[in-house]
Amino acid sequence: MIASLRGKLIQLEMDHLVLDVAGVGYEVHIPFPLHLECKEKMKEEIFLHIFHSITDRGERLFGFSTRKDRELFQLIKSLHGIGELTALKILSFFQADDLYKIAKEDDRKTLEKIPKVKGKTSEKILFEIKQNLKKLEMFLNDESTKTDSEDRETDLATLALIQLGFDEKTATKQVADAKKLNPGYTASEIVKQVITGTR
Repeated sequence: MIASLRGKLIQLEMDHLVLDVAGVGYEVHIPFPLHLECKEKMKEEIFLHIFHSITDRGERLFGFSTRKDRELFQLIKSLHGIGELTALKILSFFQADDLYKIAKEDDRKTLEKIPKVKGKTSEKILFEIKQNLKKLEMFLNDESTKTDSEDRETDLATLALIQLGFDEKTATKQVADAKKLNPGYTASEIVKQVITGTR
């Protein structure tokens, strides 16, 4: 089993990257925040914590910047009815403290910010998260799992704009400009400002 990889970043896409490790290219699926982290690291050596998935349908590698991120991925994908790619999509938008708050407040609307997570799908995910609040609490007790809330809102707004059809460079710039004008804005407020052109 592959638990970690260190190698040169030779390809970076929205949902995956390729690492050259001693001449062998490994395709690794990644959450969107890690994509943003790697944007300035092309051709550089990076280290990833890996979850190596082996199923009847084949093998996949999932990469994370910290061990705790990998553990959270394993927790989310272990919930009934939530597969690996859905878990990765969830972690592109939310961290453990976000998911805990969503479950405590029964906030399906926030969960449905994830593309294609609507109706019965969001109901099922919310139900499973609510059934596993105790497991999420252990992540919240570890400071290493917490990220700056402003950074999360920026990442979320950027991803939302890309999902709406903006190219990544434009989305990043628009979000940065919006944050300069209104530093305390949430992701949804940033997106609204960009779309409507209001200040």
